[in-house]
Amino acid sequence: MQTKYLYILKMGTNTLINDDGGAVRDEVITEILESAKKIMADGNYALIVTSGAARLGRRILNDKTVSRKIAASVGQPVLFNHYKKKSEELGILTAEILLTKPYIAKREQFLNLQATFTEMFERGILPVVNENDVLVSGSSWSFDGNDPLACDLAISLGAKKLILISNINGLYDSDPTKNADAKFIPEVENITDDFLKYCGEDIAENSTGGMLSKLKVARIASVVGIETHIINGLIPGNLYKTIAGEPTGTTFKARKVEDTISNRDRWILVAKNSAGSIEIDDGAVEALQSGKSLLAVGVKRIYGEFEAKEIIEIIDKNSHGVAFGIIDFSHSEIDAMLQSSDNHDNQLVHSDNMFLLK
Repeated sequence: MQTKYLYILKMGTNTLINDDGGAVRDEVITEILESAKKIMADGNYALIVTSGAARLGRRILNDKTVSRKIAASVGQPVLFNHYKKKSEELGILTAEILLTKPYIAKREQFLNLQATFTEMFERGILPVVNENDVLVSGSSWSFDGNDPLACDLAISLGAKKLILISNINGLYDSDPTKNADAKFIPEVENITDDFLKYCGEDIAENSTGGMLSKLKVARIASVVGIETHIINGLIPGNLYKTIAGEPTGTTFKARKVEDTISNRDRWILVAKNSAGSIEIDDGAVEALQSGKSLLAVGVKRIYGEFEAKEIIEIIDKNSHGVAFGIIDFSHSEIDAMLQSSDNHDNQLVHSDNMFLLK
């Protein structure tokens, strides 16, 4: 029996919406839908994450000062109509889905989301997903952009490949628009700090993405065995080539995952529902990597606020992610432990409730 693979195609605002007039590039929509149709015809699954509603809404309103929420509310139905019109011409049945963070952060909703997408795939329906900016833009319920949203869906649904379709060729060692000698990087085995330093302030107006966002996404996706690509969607045929396995853009190789990742671990990895985090010392890092639980004695600093049973990120002294885990105490309770010499052996995160970023 053929193994079915999921391909997630994330379309960026700067690729989909024309910079000058703010019009939708229908030829780009045609290529992504034809690519999705080919994936499905080959017996696999496809999912599109699309940006562009806010920029389109500002064009329709002819007002660049309008809030992202209002712009997205006006632009979203028009944007989806472009997808719907072309998909009908191609004989593809599409479904529009607007998501917010709680649909992944809460365990019950996470399982429901998986079941919903699974039924869509099995029925030959192509989901077209966007964040629900109308309700959550600028709030803690936001994914902070469609790059993280696409990554969360890729992890949640066990995707084979995550393709980030942008208006740039891929990763360079410096900004190619400012440095004519910038060197293109076609393949990355491991995303180290050196690669993160290549990213400048590249967030465009009306866009929540950028190269730094894409590298962070690729680094997390690679941990769970998802190959990630950054390609230029303004070059005709690039997406077709990427899906066919031809070298285009920058490829971030997936790490070999030796053990099957449990569904609960997938949820822990994507469901971080607190802006808070905990910095731990080198000894605690080694302890976690050897399979031990996190104790209060290893904590160096607390960032932000969180309550017991929330999912937080655990970082090292260089602010690198070490793990995500379900915390057993609130930030204030842990702070009190650190002020006392009697509670340093308290367990903060059990090893069973932790996903290590190896």
